[in-house]
Amino acid sequence: VTVDLAAALAGDTTADLLLQPFDVLSVKRMPEWGTPQYVTLEGEVRFPGRYAIRRGETLAGVIERAGGLTDLAFAEGVVFTRKSLREREAEQVAVLTDRLERDLAALAVQNTQASPTAVQNSSQSLSVGQSLLAELRNAQPVGRLAIDLPKVLRAPAGSPADIVLKHEDRLVVPQRSQAVTVLGEVQTVTSHLYEEGLKRGDYLNLSGGLTQKADSKRIYVVRANGQVV
Repeated sequence: VTVDLAAALAGDTTADLLLQPFDVLSVKRMPEWGTPQYVTLEGEVRFPGRYAIRRGETLAGVIERAGGLTDLAFAEGVVFTRKSLREREAEQVAVLTDRLERDLAALAVQNTQASPTAVQNSSQSLSVGQSLLAELRNAQPVGRLAIDLPKVLRAPAGSPADIVLKHEDRLVVPQRSQAVTVLGEVQTVTSHLYEEGLKRGDYLNLSGGLTQKADSKRIYVVRANGQVV
């Protein structure tokens, strides 16, 4: 039976039903009603700030509401972070920390039963493991989602390429960068001015080439948007 609850509360006796034993009155929630949700846009956006979003709103739509990007924006290097990803990273780090603690405890027990040479080798492994464990405990999860913002902005409305926003999402748009940084086993760790047409090997040569310890088959590139090649 559908009840006009507003009329009954207003005093309309015809709308006010007499309840009987085992009756159930269900007052439903308004569809899609919820607490306000917000996202934050920072950096090279024409009007940076905190924006309220509606359910199902996308990143391209909020950037459009914020006036778009500035002329100095580096869309390829944006940092997009999400609370749920940060929480998931924290859970994974906690699992890894527990596993490492168990492994170190087992290694410590083995040390008491091993030969002097084996004890020395395992002691070195134990020291490295403890250092790694300390780093894991101090690690702060970021929750970054690697995105291709130019592709997002080019995508038509409702396209799968656009990103549906969630509460407390955060987008940071940096200024255009002209630096390529070379790290690891090279002769000189430094940054170089970006030049169109130069390839990975060219930047390695500008840093003096690889050292004798370098593993040339495991070189990787971290793009400005967080993607790894």
